[in-house]
Amino acid sequence: MERGTLVRWNEDKGFGFIKPEAANAKDVFIHISALKHMARKPIVGDQILFHREQQADGKVKASKANIEGVAVIATTSTSKASNRQRKNHNHRNKPSFLSKLAIPAIIAIVALSYSQYQQLNKNVVISNDDIEQTQWQLPPKQKSNTFSTQPQFRCEGGKTHCSHMRSCDEAKFYLKNCPGTEMDGDRDGIPCERQHCGW
Repeated sequence: MERGTLVRWNEDKGFGFIKPEAANAKDVFIHISALKHMARKPIVGDQILFHREQQADGKVKASKANIEGVAVIATTSTSKASNRQRKNHNHRNKPSFLSKLAIPAIIAIVALSYSQYQQLNKNVVISNDDIEQTQWQLPPKQKSNTFSTQPQFRCEGGKTHCSHMRSCDEAKFYLKNCPGTEMDGDRDGIPCERQHCGW
């Protein structure tokens, strides 16, 4: 940055000229906009630190200038820009209306799904218990009553051997009730031990 002294200043129009310290340097135009961040307005005699900027018309003006010994304050535009940045930052971080609705909806769906899952598991357990009871807790086996008032079997001619019988009960019925059977070779009262009534 260059240093110079403010030699002229037009308060009404807001501009003036700086006399640079460099020897034989021409005065440099300065506008109030280059000093708007300073705590006070410039006055003739102030020491100014500045950068030169070439304009389109070839003239030189001071830019990014400071008044030596005067505090720098935040400009309105800087404050506005920082406010905009804060608003944008807050807007980005602020959850949208849809996201506010989505979170409780997702929680409700998960809770409902878990509840249904537990209910299904509960039903499955009950069903399994029923199946186990059906498989492993069968009703006690009823003793067959071969000699009921209405017998299941009747004596038929020619059925005298074990090969003619279909079950142990039928063989027992024939041995007890039908003459001429040959189904109890060892005469122990149990017929067809090898085919039907064996242990």
